[in-house]
Order: sequence, then C-alpha cells, then structure tokens
Amino acid sequence: MFGLEIIVIFVVIWWLVLFTVLPFGVQKDDKIVGGNDPGAPKNPMLKKKIILTSIISFFLSIIVSVIKNEIF
Repeated sequence: MFGLEIIVIFVVIWWLVLFTVLPFGVQKDDKIVGGNDPGAPKNPMLKKKIILTSIISFFLSIIVSVIKNEIF
C-alpha cells in the first residue's frame, strides 16, 4: 500500500509544482505574426521546467511521505 500512496503524493505535488514553475522566465514575443496569440511566450522552456518540476517534486514527495508516516 505504501507504493501507491507515494505515487499519488508525487503526482499531486508534481502538478502543483508545475503550475508554480510555469510562469518563471516567460518573455513576451515582440514580433507578433498574424494568427498568433499576443500573450504567447517567446520561448516557454517546457523541457527545462518539466525536469525541474520532477526533481523538486521528488524531494517534496519524500518529505511529505516521511512527515505523513510520522504523524499517522
């Protein structure tokens, strides 16, 4: 049962961290081409943000799991 709990904790934390990390480093594109959204980022750096999110979530999920097991 411990394996399923840590997976659920990791997934929930991963999504929370992803939505927290997404706005970092976003720059607006100065040259807007017809048909593009003017609010779209120039370089979203998604690969870098997903890797960073996974690393942060890994450590946070371990911390949350240890605290959860100590309390309950």
